[in-house]
Amino acid sequence: MLLALCALGARASSSDAKSWRQLIEADWLAYEETLMATNHMALLPSEDAAGGCDGVKDGGPGFHTEKQSQPWWQVDLGTSQPVARVVIWNRTECAERASRLQVSLSDDARRWTTVYRHDGTIFYGFSDNKPLTVKLTNQPTRFVRIQLPGNDYLHLDEVEVFGPADAAKNLALHRPANQSSLSIWSKSHGGEMPVAVDWARRTKDVLAFCDRLFSELSGQSPALSPPDQSALRNRLATLHARSRYGQSQYLEARWLQRQLALANPLLDFDAILVTKRVPGSFNHMSDQYYGWWSRPGGGIYLLKGFKTEEPVLECLTGAFHDPGSFLRPALSYDAKKVLFAWCKHYPHLAAETNKLDKANVPEDAFYHLFEMNIDGTGLHKLSHGKYDDFDGRYLPDGRIVFLSTRRGQFIQAGRESASQTLAHAELPDCYVRCGGGPERPVAVYTLHTMLRDGTGLCAISPFEMFEWEPSVANDGGILYARWDYIDRDNLPFMSLWTTRPDGTGTRLIYKNFTRIPHCVFEPRSIPNSDKIIFTASGHHSQTMGSLVRLDPSAGTEGAGPITRLTPEVCFPEAEGWPLSTYATPWPLSERCYLVSWGMTGAKHPGPDGWQRWHALPDRIKEMGVCWFDADGQLEPLYRDPEMSTMYPIPVRPQTPPPVLATQAKLDGPQEGRFLLADVYRGLGQVKRGDIKRLRIVAVPPKTHPTMNY
Repeated sequence: MLLALCALGARASSSDAKSWRQLIEADWLAYEETLMATNHMALLPSEDAAGGCDGVKDGGPGFHTEKQSQPWWQVDLGTSQPVARVVIWNRTECAERASRLQVSLSDDARRWTTVYRHDGTIFYGFSDNKPLTVKLTNQPTRFVRIQLPGNDYLHLDEVEVFGPADAAKNLALHRPANQSSLSIWSKSHGGEMPVAVDWARRTKDVLAFCDRLFSELSGQSPALSPPDQSALRNRLATLHARSRYGQSQYLEARWLQRQLALANPLLDFDAILVTKRVPGSFNHMSDQYYGWWSRPGGGIYLLKGFKTEEPVLECLTGAFHDPGSFLRPALSYDAKKVLFAWCKHYPHLAAETNKLDKANVPEDAFYHLFEMNIDGTGLHKLSHGKYDDFDGRYLPDGRIVFLSTRRGQFIQAGRESASQTLAHAELPDCYVRCGGGPERPVAVYTLHTMLRDGTGLCAISPFEMFEWEPSVANDGGILYARWDYIDRDNLPFMSLWTTRPDGTGTRLIYKNFTRIPHCVFEPRSIPNSDKIIFTASGHHSQTMGSLVRLDPSAGTEGAGPITRLTPEVCFPEAEGWPLSTYATPWPLSERCYLVSWGMTGAKHPGPDGWQRWHALPDRIKEMGVCWFDADGQLEPLYRDPEMSTMYPIPVRPQTPPPVLATQAKLDGPQEGRFLLADVYRGLGQVKRGDIKRLRIVAVPPKTHPTMNY
């Protein structure tokens, strides 16, 4: 393995295959530790289900399934006996999820009869002492099941079952229970959690997945010749025949799985563009992209030989001799050009108390866009001025879309406002509506476009709050996240939007009202699919978290349109603070991705929760590039223990999405019309005919960084 820190000079070191294998195995073991620590593998469904009939009624979840189609919970009464009523105590939070529950009965747990369907009204239990009582007609049954008809989580406080003979005797109390799945909120009720990974169980899981991979790859993978397949099948058969499994057998099975996983025909490229970087020193979704919080180190590389035991990094940014920070590259559709952001690191800037005065901040301390050839030659700078420019992406029409603080304090943002930032390098910024100050100006960045040579600058969004992480969708539009702040609290409303490359046709994709997860970041269209992958991230954190697949056809709100691909990772801040985290997903299919993955605390001593994540810039030094199979395992491809490696991009040509015709008339009158077709749409509690007048409220840019100033 070649470790090169080219931004710090032409320094390189190498490690032998043994050290590389040890690093891979260490990542496998660390991954298993996080699964166990979050109950994803260590817990049995019956252990969590026991909390639904343990007699504890406190308004919290007695059990909690994963989000799935038709989740269920059931209790075994031991013998068939008449049931007069079922009393259901709902969880106080998210009580609406149980509003369509069904009650079914069975004598053998195979053939079920539905005896009750709830009407959609919300009920509680502990908070108002009004549980849902389902009256039955003394039907004999042994099993009682609670089930949801749709795609959601099922979580209840307690389920009680009563017969006609003794109206006060709960037939379900402490009886064996089970449920359809586990979630990150599942926990053991009445038993001790395992203190070590069950290697026998996990080895059997890996071998079962190897069986599946064999059946999927048979005759489809050019990387596996018939002799290779025969040898691998023999290895698999030998492992299956073992009478006992421990950690060593688990590792042996993982090496077999790795060989099968990396033979996937989706990995039809020989190099991956990756970036080494040290996270910024201020842990916040907004501040992570300001040059004054940057920390030095890293560069942009080609990762070659990633399918072998001798992966090699080839540095592309050796021309940068000053210490600085590289950020979020992009690859052109013909795979010949690389677009990226870089800023020079000034050690004193983070402590500067008046960053509001741009005279105190050097121009090269701001992130600016650069372009180079895929071999590192032809380097040239595309943007200038005291504005942060980053997240550049190639558009199908040959232009570039990027994020910039050039939005500034203009009332009308467009081509003219952008051109003023070229004539004046130090124009004041527009600022976030909360937090900040002269020592921490939180300048708003929004979508801009320019030509490939840096000319033709245009602000395509007049939005007065942040926009994040654009990508070009399969339909040629731009996917991005934005912060809808007005008339709501500041924390959870970072939603997913789309716009045409000229700034017209802006519309919501997901999460205008949905509070969890907080941030829908790093969205990308999945190839040959209408679905979108994104990183569910936190507000007071760097961009990282749980991977989520979104189906826009399933709706724009709630849990229905999303599938959590990494259930062991909670949604940061909204649900807690995870022990491991994902970022920068690059989709290859609905199931397979290149990702960044790292530990945030499971093997690091120190504080938990918010305190641990608040220290993430100092902790996250081990993010590595991995192959991720949503139905299987995480497979490390490269990691430098001294510095995060992120932003994986396959180096191969891609077919550009369609070019969308320009609808904006930039040379016409600088005014427009807004059509509100139905004022009642989205106002579910307002009856038609009740609205008599409309009030139009302007939201001008905030001109000072201090809150309420």
